[in-house]
Amino acid sequence: MLALASILSVLIGSQSPSAADPDTIAVTNVVVLTMDGDKTLENQTVVIANGRIVSITTSLPQAIPPHARIIDGRGKYLLPGLADMHVHLSTSEEFPFYLGNGVLTLRDLNGSPLTLAWRDSIARGEMVGPRLFVSGPLIAGSEIPWSNKVTPKTADEAKAVVLAQKAAGYDQIKIYDGISKEVFDAAIATARSLGMLSSGHIPAAVGFDGVLASGMTGLEHLDKTVYATVGHTLDTLQIPSIVRRIKASGMWVTPTLESMIQLSKVGSGRYDSLVNRPEALASPKELRDFWTSISPMKGNRVLPSDARCDPFCDFQLRLADSLARAGVPMMTGTDVSNVVLVPGYSLHGELDALSLAGLTNYQILRAATSNPARFLRQQSDWGTVAVGRQANLLLVDGNPLHDLHTLRDPAGVILAGRWIPRSDLRKMRKASD
Repeated sequence: MLALASILSVLIGSQSPSAADPDTIAVTNVVVLTMDGDKTLENQTVVIANGRIVSITTSLPQAIPPHARIIDGRGKYLLPGLADMHVHLSTSEEFPFYLGNGVLTLRDLNGSPLTLAWRDSIARGEMVGPRLFVSGPLIAGSEIPWSNKVTPKTADEAKAVVLAQKAAGYDQIKIYDGISKEVFDAAIATARSLGMLSSGHIPAAVGFDGVLASGMTGLEHLDKTVYATVGHTLDTLQIPSIVRRIKASGMWVTPTLESMIQLSKVGSGRYDSLVNRPEALASPKELRDFWTSISPMKGNRVLPSDARCDPFCDFQLRLADSLARAGVPMMTGTDVSNVVLVPGYSLHGELDALSLAGLTNYQILRAATSNPARFLRQQSDWGTVAVGRQANLLLVDGNPLHDLHTLRDPAGVILAGRWIPRSDLRKMRKASD
């Protein structure tokens, strides 16, 4: 096992944090998945300098700048790096797991001054890690057990909380359970007035349709939508109505299906086998300790042999498919550090879960690449492979439009314009504290 410090030293080498811009890179003879559609561009040379894509041209010798580092992309596919848009970071020791799995963008949905510091250090090149977007601490009821939260009781207090989070530099607010409608309305209205994104749960005092009407930007976890609409009746005849209402609202959805599938397995007696997977055993101690602390979630329910997961989870799979068919914009997210969810690895589980639900590979790739940039209103800066975009890119051996599993062992990634080969990525995936 390699410690985080060892991996970072490999990537940074002898360069200081204030070193010059990254070397020029030319990926030659590669097939490009631009992710502004489901087309591919054959036999391309993609040139990167100073952390951005400067040209995409047919592979000819004159397309390669002098002194460029050449990466042979023959037989390979280049696409934007993957994004996990729902995580709860515990430690920077998680970063190698994400990078090693090609996950180059994260959205932490219960941030703190520490995660803000990580975000800014990564942006300055002082730390090596995925590009981070960070919400403020949960806006929640006082009875919510998590310690990292704020608990406004009045509209004025809610407004002050959002203003303070904006001033602190958070990228969005996160709505949680247990708050009054007064607090919810004030928080969302203030965020909108500041041009600040918002997403979260569906507080009981507000209700599903109240949240959809509020202008909140995104819904987190499809299980929250199911609870708020059909409860445990799981009436599939209600799915079209649910989908129509979400579609009409313009709301984004981050389903976090892999979390539900793993909880279903934990609840059917598979906890011990899941925590003893090699990637789980290699996970940072903070994560493993958290999983151990939630032992009441274990169970021994019996599922039918042909079940995809338990009925509550399966309803969410059906709902996700219907949302995708209706064109509701979705993003990939995992809810790490939830039980047995391993950073990076679980994002690939989420891709598989969306496939199980019925989404096409293109819909899934869009949810993991270009859609996160669109949600964050940064689509002109990243999320697609185009001239001028940030160079956070993934090079893989096969066409993920045909086989998503080719994403699991990248030939390399380009992180902020720096090349990281497969050999280093494999070491990262085995990193531990």
